[in-house]
Amino acid sequence: MNCIKQNNFGKWLIFSIGFLFTIYGLFLGSLTLFGTETKAKITSYRQEYGERNETIRNQYTYLFGYEFEYKGKVYTGTGQQIGSPVFLKNNGNSFITVKFLPAIPQLNSSFNGEKTIWNIAISFVIGIGLMYITKKME
Repeated sequence: MNCIKQNNFGKWLIFSIGFLFTIYGLFLGSLTLFGTETKAKITSYRQEYGERNETIRNQYTYLFGYEFEYKGKVYTGTGQQIGSPVFLKNNGNSFITVKFLPAIPQLNSSFNGEKTIWNIAISFVIGIGLMYITKKME
């Protein structure tokens, strides 16, 4: 007879994280398949912290904000990218490609072709893998 009550908090935490990765993959996938592509104006661009602690030297993380117009309304978003130490000042004439869902333009993301497709695949593999692991836990 087992008198110790089993705590399932860890199992549910891992399952929740896997579920969030899967939802994020679905979001990016729906943007890729059903999203409308447009040009967005970069409104802010700044370097985050210092040099990244990786094997490839001279790489920095940059955060950016953007806005685009759809049906007379302005929508905004943010993103990040890894780049070289050359920091170009935003002069208001820089544009990036974004995708958004026409039914809900608030759901948008910067789109970087093949890199975004890899992000979708990795999100699905991690999400489904974590949910599978919790299924095997006792």
